[in-house]
Amino acid sequence: MIPLSRRLILSVTRRSAFTSTRFLSSQPLPTQTFRSRFSRKAFYAATLSFGALAITLAPPPGVVEEPTIGALDTRPKQESMSALIRTYVVYSLCSIPPVVTYAPAALSFCQSIPGVKQIVEAVVRVTFFNQFVGADTAEETIPLLRTFREQNKGVMLVYSVEVDEKVAKSQSSPVHGDRDSGPAQYRKNVEEIIHSIEVAGDFEDQYNVRAKGVAGRTTWVALKLLVHYPGTPQPKDLDILYLTTPPVNSPLTTEDLDALKTLREDLGKICTRAKERNVKIVMDAEYTWYQAAIDAIQLSLMREFNTVGEKFGTQGQVQPLVYGTYQAYLRRNTMHLLRSLELAQKENFILGVKLVRGAYHEKELEIPSPYQPDTQLIQKRLEVVIPSSAHAVRHPKYEPSSSAASPVWNEKWDTDGAFNGAALMLVDQLKRSDPHVGVMFATHNKESCDIAIRAMVSEGLARVEKGTSTVRVDDRIVDRVSFGQLYGMSDALTNHLANTLVSPSPMTLKYLPYGSLAEVIPYLGRRAIENKSVLGAAEGGAADEKRRAGKEIWRRLTGGQ
Repeated sequence: MIPLSRRLILSVTRRSAFTSTRFLSSQPLPTQTFRSRFSRKAFYAATLSFGALAITLAPPPGVVEEPTIGALDTRPKQESMSALIRTYVVYSLCSIPPVVTYAPAALSFCQSIPGVKQIVEAVVRVTFFNQFVGADTAEETIPLLRTFREQNKGVMLVYSVEVDEKVAKSQSSPVHGDRDSGPAQYRKNVEEIIHSIEVAGDFEDQYNVRAKGVAGRTTWVALKLLVHYPGTPQPKDLDILYLTTPPVNSPLTTEDLDALKTLREDLGKICTRAKERNVKIVMDAEYTWYQAAIDAIQLSLMREFNTVGEKFGTQGQVQPLVYGTYQAYLRRNTMHLLRSLELAQKENFILGVKLVRGAYHEKELEIPSPYQPDTQLIQKRLEVVIPSSAHAVRHPKYEPSSSAASPVWNEKWDTDGAFNGAALMLVDQLKRSDPHVGVMFATHNKESCDIAIRAMVSEGLARVEKGTSTVRVDDRIVDRVSFGQLYGMSDALTNHLANTLVSPSPMTLKYLPYGSLAEVIPYLGRRAIENKSVLGAAEGGAADEKRRAGKEIWRRLTGGQ
């Protein structure tokens, strides 16, 4: 068995003010892990959480029909002709499924051939790199940060380096070694995350001279972890880090335990510096066999850094420094979110929620899960959180089966319903007198964005400006609610949100990767595979983006309006 310490690799992924870190694990721990005292707690929690049923909360008629938020203006007025042609070419290729599926392998093969490698990299740079990546370094993204800020948009900055798991298996411990220099890749990535925090902090200092804390600062840093760990998080799950030796009958070695301690210590340093520079941190999601570990770690960071005692919002309200990702396509997501909200209330910290649909659906369908949603339990829990008089509750269709189901919803409409239901539940939390939550709705779906905005208006957290389709948000949720889309995708939706929502600081953020071309090519390949569902969407997908660019090119060539 390969030691856990050899399977932990940290790589950084930044998001325009989001900086993303990738901890890659080569393989799951064996089933014996469940026998340890540490893992049993998580396993028992998972029995209920993975069985939790994601829900759809249908808003009352007034919320659905009114207010009219406005339609998308799909004309890319600010793009140059060369950028439009690039967009048309890139999305023409992305609209061909086999191209997306086999592109990573083809790129890897071409890069191994001398002479061909240089040609391929030149083509990739002027097409996919320039379309989906902001720059080679964090400093070089600053002009884009300024442009986005002028357009009332924030940024999620991502250092987009991918770590090859096969290479990670053959290396010695990526965490262990000399504490000062450490393994080169691991230590480099930790330093790059902290560097991205400095870049984001310096940029925000120019725009928020008099602001206190994270108020108005829409450049964030996101962390991405890949560490295997069974179950769903509980407050004491990481108590193992206080042990000097692994638990009895645990497959963990002393080296593994030391590696986990080092990892948690480095994350603490990252969050401490982010707090000093007032830069928000977002932790991304991964495959389900990693996600429970990520949940446990991000929960521990929220309990430490999202304390209610520190008020530094626009109106003195508490702002979460650390955000975690909740994936609506997971059957367990509703119960997991409910438990997290309850824990935040109980322990008096602020839960940072980045709500997404999920990026690994195709892969997750191959993984059987023994947990089935407990509809009655979810219904009872939701009636406590959301009064039935305020929202009607209905569930995604679920057909019990004698065989183990996958951990994700099979159909897209079920995931849509689960996302929209969770969005309404979070808005309901925001309206409370002592909300213990901050939310980012990370989606390319306009309907979901409009549902969230209409719910905010319905709950008195925003109002439609008279005679317009713009929505002015209440001071209570300034900096507590935001929306996010990927750089190079769904620009029409991003522009729509930036023009619709009126707030002292941007409420819409773009996920902006950066990194050298050689580092980013694996990232582009993986993102293409992960986002096939987005690329194939009827609205905002590759075909839609291609039509948008083609229509604008034709309009400019013919002098049309």
